[in-house]
Amino acid sequence: QVGDILADWFFQPSAAVGGDAFGYQHIDDNHFALYLMDVSGHGAAAALHTVSVMNLLRHRALPDTDFRQPSQVIASLNNMFQMEDHGGMFFTMWYGVFNKASRSLTYSSAGQHPAFVVPKDKSHSIALGTKGLMVGALPDYQFQSAAVTMPADSHIYLFSDGVFEISTRQGLQWRLADFLPSLLEPAVNGVGEGQRLNDAVRAVANPGPLEDDFSMLVVTFL
Repeated sequence: QVGDILADWFFQPSAAVGGDAFGYQHIDDNHFALYLMDVSGHGAAAALHTVSVMNLLRHRALPDTDFRQPSQVIASLNNMFQMEDHGGMFFTMWYGVFNKASRSLTYSSAGQHPAFVVPKDKSHSIALGTKGLMVGALPDYQFQSAAVTMPADSHIYLFSDGVFEISTRQGLQWRLADFLPSLLEPAVNGVGEGQRLNDAVRAVANPGPLEDDFSMLVVTFL
């Protein structure tokens, strides 16, 4: 917990080395960033690609970029990591910035399914996503951004597709809509939200390792 922001996360890698990563950090006293990326494919090359991107984000090392503007951040990464220059690899991404003073969350996504906001009473979820190509597909692509006001004690769930793209014990293939009701289930005492959701997915999925990384970041804005 950092002041009035609480972060909980859970990461369970799949059997193969993957390219999932997520992070969060203060940009300044009033702005807090959270993000998730997923590099195409598996193996050492995907993992190294992820490390390169995450280092730039952690150190805010992108030139001529306002890290309080999510669409700028993704656009800068897109121009720096064109797939034709990086072995055909691309990545999807969601990047958001919370303004503490206004309680506004500005966000942008690139080929990534939405993040979801859930109020304190867990009565419903709201999808936060913008249309956009994956990072690396087209140079000088203009990414869109949007904004939403975050109610007090609301949660935002940011996760990779490995969370919901599972095969069930009944032989069914889950999609995002199959997973979303799990977000609205009650909290479990002594168990973090990320762990709770992993347990819920594992209870439905085939035994053994999941097919892809399980990456989940839950941030609560008190």
